[in-house]
Amino acid sequence: MTKDNGENYDAAIIGGGAAGMAAAVTYQRRKSHGSLLLIEANDICGKKLFATGNGRCNISNLSADDYYIVKKFFGSVGVLFRVEEGGRVYPMSGQAASVQSALLNAMERENAEILYGARVTKVEQKQETGFKLYFEDRGPIEANHILIATGGKAGPQFGCFGDGYTFARDLGHSVESIRPALVSLVYTEDEKERLSGLAGVRIKAQAELLIDGRRVDASAGELQFTDYGLSGIMVFDISSMMPKSIIEGKPRTEISIDLAPGEEEDALEDLMIENDGFWLEGVVGKKLSELLVRECGENPSDIASLAKNFTVAVSGTKGWKEAQVTLGGVRISEINDDTGESLHCKGLFFAGEALEPSFICGGYNLNFAWATGIRAGSNL
Repeated sequence: MTKDNGENYDAAIIGGGAAGMAAAVTYQRRKSHGSLLLIEANDICGKKLFATGNGRCNISNLSADDYYIVKKFFGSVGVLFRVEEGGRVYPMSGQAASVQSALLNAMERENAEILYGARVTKVEQKQETGFKLYFEDRGPIEANHILIATGGKAGPQFGCFGDGYTFARDLGHSVESIRPALVSLVYTEDEKERLSGLAGVRIKAQAELLIDGRRVDASAGELQFTDYGLSGIMVFDISSMMPKSIIEGKPRTEISIDLAPGEEEDALEDLMIENDGFWLEGVVGKKLSELLVRECGENPSDIASLAKNFTVAVSGTKGWKEAQVTLGGVRISEINDDTGESLHCKGLFFAGEALEPSFICGGYNLNFAWATGIRAGSNL
């Protein structure tokens, strides 16, 4: 349902993504709710959902905070869960499109009013109470309460431009420095030449993030070598631990990769001696084994050592278009944890990726969006 009549609203939600849709459904279900307008810059709500979980929508995780609140909410809109490896939770259908459809249907059943194709350009607090929202190509509207659920800057192709940060600052909030997260890492120029033959290689491995030789973070899982750098879930998780200074290319930043996790270096050396080196390809594959031999000669000790500590220098991460989430954002310390309302500005609420927390892969970020959206919708 669309409304464009210039009326005042009791509440307005800026952003029709995961958090905004969950908030709209929750708000409309309250026994005594006022008029609500959900404002979405795209021509559909939940556009970014289609890209989550490789189109399957990793909706939550069994170990995520507020998991049972999220599960109950989705049960109420007709989405059942399926749990997979690592506690990852997907819709029973295995399709992100079914999650988006369920939320749209719920909003329609609850008579939520949606304004599509409208990008808010400015949010102004009125002198007494309420807010005034300005748009690119239509007249302003007014609302007594607003929820900023605009998402972050990750995925501009889905309509994520970081507008919420501007609105937050204008309304007196602090915004932690933002940067791309859950994203691939980029080789230095020297490494790009050294590892050019590995593009397309995938391997189960363990890795550590080293900054000037100091261990900062570690992760395990699938790693993929590409023509520009390193990718895969393990790498995405590590990218979220990279300080801003690394993104700016200041300290020496390396990824130390264990190509044979679970195997001791001495055992690998003995295995190579016993099998005339044939273990190499069976453990790390043809392209990596050729590179190890090329860099070490045929010395079993050196090859085993390099296999356990295969170090790759990186210059930073890929950009916003490739990132899954935004690291940084509106400071959570300035938000009421129980309601989602600003501690500085009465009637102003926040939910989802516009807030500073971000999490590793596995459904945690979407769970945070749903949970904070539900909480805000309950109190807006």
